[in-house]
Amino acid sequence: MKTKTSIAASVGAIALAACGGASDDAASVEAAETPPIETAAELHPLLAEVATGTYSLEKTHAFMTVKVGHNGGVSQYRISFPDIDADLSFDPAAPENSEITFTINPAVVETNYPGDYKAGHADSQWESWNEDVSRDSKWLNSDAFPEITFVSTSATKTGDLSGTLTGDLTLLGVTNPVTLDVTYNGVANPPWFEGRDVIGFDASTKVMRSAFGMGAYIPNIGDEVTVEFSGEFLQDE
Repeated sequence: MKTKTSIAASVGAIALAACGGASDDAASVEAAETPPIETAAELHPLLAEVATGTYSLEKTHAFMTVKVGHNGGVSQYRISFPDIDADLSFDPAAPENSEITFTINPAVVETNYPGDYKAGHADSQWESWNEDVSRDSKWLNSDAFPEITFVSTSATKTGDLSGTLTGDLTLLGVTNPVTLDVTYNGVANPPWFEGRDVIGFDASTKVMRSAFGMGAYIPNIGDEVTVEFSGEFLQDE
């Protein structure tokens, strides 16, 4: 985040000193109280060489999972979303001005269910647990709601490489504000991207699924869901 300097105060102090209207000590105090202008060289080393601009999710290195307490919380059940996309506008010198739009395809999920689903769910219309979670109306209901989206509305810098990102999450046709904790992981310049920056982030948040109309089997399956993301964004050409 850039630190704004009072130009008028600096000019006034210099003028007074030149005219003998202020002592050297007073001028030194004024200079000490005036914060320095932050330059690109003063950014964290992992941000100093990053290009300002637009980035797209590098899908082959992007991972999103949700976890929820199962059997009253004796384990944390996890579901992965392999089909996600995002567009990011990023300024390393002013990350609080960043904007992002995320799209998740609920028709593609991975539940890591090793058993014989049909043997244990003889009355189910679905062929697998993946399909059940994706398409059943008590879960993601992807036939009726084929997208889950997140659109950022504001960002706050909390540290050199950390911040929060607030936005609107739309799930099952219901939109609620959520805030993510975000960590910036660094930048790379792989030769196969011909000089374009690749930047990486981790992010997480917690939501109450009942707030989006998904209340099946609470409390045996928990209401609070933790969303976790780790991924890379490639600088647009």
